[in-house]
Amino acid sequence: MKRYWKRGQSILEYTLVLGAVIAVVVAVLFGSGGIKDKVKAAYDKAGTAVGNTTTDLTGGVFQ
Repeated sequence: MKRYWKRGQSILEYTLVLGAVIAVVVAVLFGSGGIKDKVKAAYDKAGTAVGNTTTDLTGGVFQ
């Protein structure tokens, strides 16, 4: 009787592990709402910087 030993992992097993890791990462990032808050804060800071620059340039030109 011959026994065939499988060496290494199959593509399906790698895919399942990768899918589980991605699911955990997405759940952690979006579950806590951390990413959403950080993106909104960065967007608000960029808008404030553009507004301040526009105000400074307008004040310098029209004074």
